[in-house]
Amino acid sequence: MKRIAITGCSSGLGEALVNEAEYQGHKVFPHYRRGIPCTDSKKLIGEISDWDFADRFNSFLQVNNIDTFINNAGMYYGGPLQDMSDASIVRMIDVNVTSQILIMKRVYKRFKSMKKGLIININSLAYQQPSGNETIYCATKFALKGFSKALQMEAIGTGVEIIDVHPGGIQTRMTEDRPGFDTMMSREDVAGQVINLIKRDSNYMNEVVLRKRNESRSS
Repeated sequence: MKRIAITGCSSGLGEALVNEAEYQGHKVFPHYRRGIPCTDSKKLIGEISDWDFADRFNSFLQVNNIDTFINNAGMYYGGPLQDMSDASIVRMIDVNVTSQILIMKRVYKRFKSMKKGLIININSLAYQQPSGNETIYCATKFALKGFSKALQMEAIGTGVEIIDVHPGGIQTRMTEDRPGFDTMMSREDVAGQVINLIKRDSNYMNEVVLRKRNESRSS
């Protein structure tokens, strides 16, 4: 049984990850956005872009003795670049890149001191298959991919593993108006494959591209 902290659990994939991890017998410590009342120390509430969130998350890791982290929080704005407000661009970069790096800095430092730990970054195939009208979103996924790759190299020999997970399209409220929604993976399918990585046979795996069941690839 692992003690798993998961960000972005208010809905969508995050909610499915919590359900699947608990179903598989793990102890789950979820993060939810502001607006959900909670006094439980096993849950963390707040916007990941808040100035003090990374430090609060670090305390959350220590209090609950976390040994596995699933970095799932993120946001999406689409549309032509010229129509996006400056505030929307800054907000998406802050949530999808800056805030996640600040959180993972603390997770990595703690796991390195423990000489063990698993970080699973939920990224996107958007870094590999960019499309028009998703300019900034694709840019954030390129950035997260580069960060994960560099951290994997830095972590060699530390006992800390970092796996970058790239799902295709996932059926969530964020994607329900996008073309091809009916062909996308269900959030339950993605969650099952992600949580299965925790008990994987391979001792070293740095990247997984998720497809529908029986079609996933790893490297």
